[in-house]
Amino acid sequence: MSSKLKVLQVIPKLGYGGAETGCYDLAHYLHEQNAKSYIVTSGGPLLKYIDKKKVKLIRLPVQSKNPILIFINSIILTLIILFSGINIVHARSRAPAWACLIACKLTRRKFVTTFHGTYNFSSSIKKFYNSVMIKSDLIIAGSNFIFSHINENYSNYIKKNQKTFNYF
Repeated sequence: MSSKLKVLQVIPKLGYGGAETGCYDLAHYLHEQNAKSYIVTSGGPLLKYIDKKKVKLIRLPVQSKNPILIFINSIILTLIILFSGINIVHARSRAPAWACLIACKLTRRKFVTTFHGTYNFSSSIKKFYNSVMIKSDLIIAGSNFIFSHINENYSNYIKKNQKTFNYF
């Protein structure tokens, strides 16, 4: 395996929101830093701007919350990680994060999540579903408000040695 850094970002759709443009920007920045960059997404209008010479683009139905599709996506992601020699997997949404979590556990790769917003957690099931964003090796909070929200509402899911990074 090459010692070159290879990062796989997984996002439901590439639209024009903050998470999506962050994914796009990071993918192209990684290439500029001599790292290999991959994006897995189901589609979206921002796709046409991806420089396919710089970023490997893979289409999968990662926007789906269907547990069967999440499991199938996790198997496909596992294969992508192994065959491409991915070092870091970065999930930017809950449904893809579940598939990424499984794939990272199977492949023993580093798992990063970006917690972009406050998710509805009116029931314990919903809060557990949301908690996947906290089950990574590194949590990136999208703002000071989100950083506080994570610590106030998900502290029981955070491991003692886990890192939460607030980039504001």
